[in-house]
Amino acid sequence: MKTTAMTGTFNRTRNERASMKNKNVFQSMRCAFQGMQAAWKEERNFREYTAIYSVFFFAGLMLGVSAAEFLIGFALVCGVFAAEYLNTALERLLDTKFPEISADNKFIKDTAAAGVFILSIAFFVSQAIILIPKFLEMM
Repeated sequence: MKTTAMTGTFNRTRNERASMKNKNVFQSMRCAFQGMQAAWKEERNFREYTAIYSVFFFAGLMLGVSAAEFLIGFALVCGVFAAEYLNTALERLLDTKFPEISADNKFIKDTAAAGVFILSIAFFVSQAIILIPKFLEMM
């Protein structure tokens, strides 16, 4: 496949492009779930994030967080997972298509990981702000 310098699009036939597209939303959802399952099986980070989030989830239940506080944590953890999925896909792409070690590959991988890290910090800080006062009230 060649790319054109002007548009950056792939020179594929219409049928080749159409065969790679999902036909409906249910196929898209099935592909998404397959991606989630594959990442769960192959990437330790997803299992660790799930365990960490579970601890915070149950702590929130025990400490009586409000719906708004729960939604803050839920939104941030969804952001962490989404960023980690994108990071994983990017790393797999680089590892398979450009396996040589290079400064550019390192930069791409490191900056993608930094995005996950920043969202993770936001999650932990938000949970500390929400849960520590509730925990101290119980003592």
